[in-house]
This record gives sequence, C-alpha cells and structure tokens, in this order.
Amino acid sequence: MVEQIIYLLLVFNFFVLIGLVAGIRYWQNKHGKLTEKRLALILTGYWSFFTITTFLPLYEINFQVALAVQTVLLLVFWIVGYPWFRWLYRYFNSSKR
Repeated sequence: MVEQIIYLLLVFNFFVLIGLVAGIRYWQNKHGKLTEKRLALILTGYWSFFTITTFLPLYEINFQVALAVQTVLLLVFWIVGYPWFRWLYRYFNSSKR
C-alpha cells in the first residue's frame, strides 16, 4: 500500500515539475524577469516540496528515520543545491558561451 502511495506521489510530482517548467518558460517569455536568485529559489523549493511529499507515507513505517533522512536531504538541497542552481543560471546565461 505504501509503495502505491509513493508511486502516485512521484507521478504527481512529475506533473508538478512539468507545470513548473512550463510556468517558468511562460514567465520568462512574458515578463523576462526571471533572475538568478528567483530561479534558484523556485528550483530549490520544488526539490524541497518533492522530498517532503515523497517522504510523507514513510512516516507511518519509521517516523524518526524518515524525519532524519528528510531533514538531511533538505539541508543538502538548501546548502548545496541553492548555490549550484545559481551557478547553473550564470553558466547558461553568460555572454561568453
């Protein structure tokens, strides 16, 4: 049962990702105000949302382990992921490419 719930959450998160990419593309074409910090916050926020929703069913199995793993992943996303997304933005939007 838990595996089916996790599968449904992964499919849901995939559709959220598609919608997020379409929304980012639309916003950039319409307004052109997608800055480095905004994109990094949006992407880090999505991966945080993905982690939180995916780990929700695992709280029933082992609450402490699921909470510890989720907390470590969220810290990694915000400490490593946020600067990395900013670097990706600068890399793909640099004039030297």
